[in-house]
Amino acid sequence: MAIYHLNVRGVAPSRGSSAVASASYQSGQTLVDERTGERCDYARKERVVGCGIELPDGAPAWAADRQRLWNEATRAHGGRTELVARRWEFALPRELSPEERRQCVIDFCAERTANGRACDWAIHDDGDGNPHAHVLETALPLGADGFERPASPRSEKCYLCRNERGEERVIPSSEWKAVKGEWAKVFRYEVGGGEVRLTKAEAKERGLTNQDRVSTSPVATMQRVGGGNSLEDAKAELRAARKAWADIANRRLAEHAERTNTPPIAIDHRSFAERGIEYVPTVHEGSRPSPERVAQNARARSVNAAIDRVAAQLAALKVRAVAWFARKTDAVTQRREAFIARHRGLMMQTAARARGLSVAREMARTVGREIDAVFSHRSDNHFAELEAVLAARGIEMDFTEGKGDLSFSKGGQTVTGAEIRRPLRELVAMSREAGRKVSAEELRGMAARETAKLARDGEKAQGKRPERGRTVTVELDIENRITR
Repeated sequence: MAIYHLNVRGVAPSRGSSAVASASYQSGQTLVDERTGERCDYARKERVVGCGIELPDGAPAWAADRQRLWNEATRAHGGRTELVARRWEFALPRELSPEERRQCVIDFCAERTANGRACDWAIHDDGDGNPHAHVLETALPLGADGFERPASPRSEKCYLCRNERGEERVIPSSEWKAVKGEWAKVFRYEVGGGEVRLTKAEAKERGLTNQDRVSTSPVATMQRVGGGNSLEDAKAELRAARKAWADIANRRLAEHAERTNTPPIAIDHRSFAERGIEYVPTVHEGSRPSPERVAQNARARSVNAAIDRVAAQLAALKVRAVAWFARKTDAVTQRREAFIARHRGLMMQTAARARGLSVAREMARTVGREIDAVFSHRSDNHFAELEAVLAARGIEMDFTEGKGDLSFSKGGQTVTGAEIRRPLRELVAMSREAGRKVSAEELRGMAARETAKLARDGEKAQGKRPERGRTVTVELDIENRITR
């Protein structure tokens, strides 16, 4: 079945990587890195089933030579942490023919070359059902005269600074020397198991030293010259590229299905959370044999085993529940659905704790904030307003029968007003304090449900109907007469 996989890595000398070596690896061609004199030649050339170079309009003829292209790109490198290239890797649908997969890769390169970059692509297939593509994209645009550097820096490092009055400001590195007499850089220090941001002077007053710093580097961020954030821009570009690849693959898959008269298949670049799929992801296990990676893999396997164990228990529970409850009446069928929903929430919550997640805790905080906001002002109907505000956040509010309380549900998790220290009786009091009574219609509904619940409980306890003439009453701490 077609799956979605796409990632991108930066290629730069500062990271210990070489664009020439990357091009040699993915194309299976022997290349010489003129910067280091290294001859790059990798094994397993037989898995390279296709490769090529896609160039932007107006590119020079020499750019079609793979070795010269990447040596020129390396020579145009501006130094420091600047990238020479980006290396894209993505899975190709195995439902497609080799030629259709090749067209998919060329379509992806066309998206990239439209921005003036050159793309060197290759398709790898070991015959294990995992055909995939590598695309090496130049970081700089390629024009008729070669690689074009921007006239001015595209981004600049900016430091978080603080003055003696406690005011904070983000100062570009180019302006630092002119203002360092008035401002001081902020560093991260470890205090009591947590982190605080302090200048060196503030840290000294607290008795902290350089050994207490989390990092020797000050708090900084890369900002676009003229505004914007480099990291956020890079994230937006990656999201756009992920969607572009999904659209390309799905278009080719649809054409293939129509041509072969087979069911259509599609991939989705969105995460399970964005698609509303209830799933606890496992932790990726790396392949590098370093001691640090081995230790990380051991921890990852432990977490994954716990997640898999909970998932298996949930699956087994579903099977047993379905087999047993299928023989019951409609009333019991409803109880079955509630039973499965309740246990699904418990199992998912157990797995989520292994990953540091807690839907119920976040929901409780959200409900608490909205309650404080809604009941802090006068309203015609506080409860109706609260229900509408929570519904906009995907949280369902309901009355808990027999307990005289409200419940709040989202994503299989439920909390009550009492659990977040906001029971119904307190909300009624808050409504009064805001300048208006709770509506009579709502309170009559609460009383009716409570009365019915107590009546049912009485029947169960006695095993028979209440004696004739006996009435069940509910005392609520409200006024008998409520004016609207």
